[in-house]
Amino acid sequence: MLKSKTIAILFAVVVFSWLASGQVLDAAVPCESLVSLSLPNAAVASARTVAAGAFTPPSGNAADFKNLPPFCRVALTLKPSSDSDIRAEVWMPAEGWNGRFQGNGTAGMGGAIPFNALAASLRQGYATAASDTGHQGDSSYAIAHQEKVIDFAYRSFHETTVKAKAVIAAFYGNGPKFSYMDGCGTGAQYAQAELQRYPEDYNGIAITGFSNKSNHVFWQMWAWYAAHQDEASNIPPDKYKVLHNAVLQQCDLLDGIKDGVLEDPRQCKVDLTALQCKAGAGPNCLTAPQMETVRKIYAGPKNPRTGKQIFPPPYPGSELTWYRFTEPKPFALADDFFRYFVFKDANWDPKKRPINFDTDVALADSPQNGVVNAMDPDLSKFVGRGGKFLLYEGWSDTSIPPDRAIQYYKDVVAKLGTQKAKDSVRLFMVPGMAHCSAGEAHGTFDSLKVLEQWVENKKPPGEIVVSRINDGKAVRTRRLCQYPLVATYKGTGSTDDAANFVCKASAK
Repeated sequence: MLKSKTIAILFAVVVFSWLASGQVLDAAVPCESLVSLSLPNAAVASARTVAAGAFTPPSGNAADFKNLPPFCRVALTLKPSSDSDIRAEVWMPAEGWNGRFQGNGTAGMGGAIPFNALAASLRQGYATAASDTGHQGDSSYAIAHQEKVIDFAYRSFHETTVKAKAVIAAFYGNGPKFSYMDGCGTGAQYAQAELQRYPEDYNGIAITGFSNKSNHVFWQMWAWYAAHQDEASNIPPDKYKVLHNAVLQQCDLLDGIKDGVLEDPRQCKVDLTALQCKAGAGPNCLTAPQMETVRKIYAGPKNPRTGKQIFPPPYPGSELTWYRFTEPKPFALADDFFRYFVFKDANWDPKKRPINFDTDVALADSPQNGVVNAMDPDLSKFVGRGGKFLLYEGWSDTSIPPDRAIQYYKDVVAKLGTQKAKDSVRLFMVPGMAHCSAGEAHGTFDSLKVLEQWVENKKPPGEIVVSRINDGKAVRTRRLCQYPLVATYKGTGSTDDAANFVCKASAK
């Protein structure tokens, strides 16, 4: 108790001094002393200094972390409800902290702390935190633990953010000047919840690969499996290149450049009739059952009774990443969701009890499952306190095709008004970009740096230049344009130079 009081007194004195000076300080107290820090509905499990290159994650792979600087590692157990058991970690640079905090989400259905994400943030000088989303392993907890479902849906991220800031303030003597997050997939689900439920948590939020109706993402994933449930309709991995090349043959030049990337795939009205094998099978064609699978995938999941689209389909140009979802077994994340969240049956057999794309939609949309969604377009509280929201979506994302993100952006603009939205919310579509990765995109960019310039220096992103790097050199640069504009070639100069492109309205 005496040690806790000592830390609290020292913390108060240092915070007062920091507020007066405005300076970012190195550690105010030893890392190990944080084990006595008192936090509401939480406990510090451990606090220790990790020497440079000495961190080894529970799974091994220590070599991936050899270049980490020294840092203070604090492990927390968070219990916002009586049934909660959230394991979180806060990592803080031992020296050279940039004065910022980055919250990190997890991937898929959570269940483990994303150490690689923590390491990436630490290398850039951020104090950072992440959790296991409130459970370990698979989603079997969802059968009988609704409080844990809420933790997974959004609460674990918020609680980790709040507690991490308290730990950071205790360690350095001041909290972060600015807080950021960059989420994809499940991380984007948390980012959406932060924008809508907890607008005070972050100054800048970047999102990619997201849907504001997360529970419907799994219908899209299951539809891939439903499209090829017999051997004849299954598409071999080597045929996706054949399919993709056929799409490029018809649509690559629609943007005026033959570069293997569709700048705006909405323009591509592909007709693949000629791709069907004339007789039998062949290396450069698809059989009739395989072509039917392709048609179903391009159509996306629909209610068979009403014809209503359950989730948007992928766009032409995305075919190289289809293999992830068209294996003989159901995609693991979708299986997890329907098994544990929807049917609440660990022994569910999809062959004996197939998913009904009509009646089971309402079951999946129950209030208990709907907590994973973040539908509210009213971001007035977030933008009212100066928050900045950057969306960048890949046209070739097949895990979560981008149409719902585009519609959410339109809904936000309609709710806030055009000018207020322009000041605080921007969407950039990325040609060729897959889910949470570059894919066939022209290049990449640092979304956090864009946010920092926007939040801290009042420099909103008008256009973003992406770079494709080979052997340490930029071999291509291109412009990303604010939606709905599209990068358009001027007609002269290298097509690998962003300077030879301008942002114009799409021909769609």
